Amino acid sequence: MPDNLTKRVQPDRSKINMQEDYEVKYWTHELGVTRDELQRAVDKVGNAAAAVRKELGICPPGDRTPNAPSQKTGRRRISSANVTR
Repeated sequence: MPDNLTKRVQPDRSKINMQEDYEVKYWTHELGVTRDELQRAVDKVGNAAAAVRKELGICPPGDRTPNAPSQKTGRRRISSANVTR
């Protein structure tokens, strides 16, 4: 039976589907990585977003630990307390 195209369903953000371009675009932006980096992580640990985040060393959303990688870019935040002068 074909999918019902009249119903919009939110994507499952707990899984990464490398077969859908829009999902790859979302996840590369969300994690701040390239498509190749994302593919290598998915190949290594599977398509669970939490496992991929862990493999890439990116904190899960909501983790506000100082100097933890940011949610959007995956890059570490620098606070003024950690700057050596």
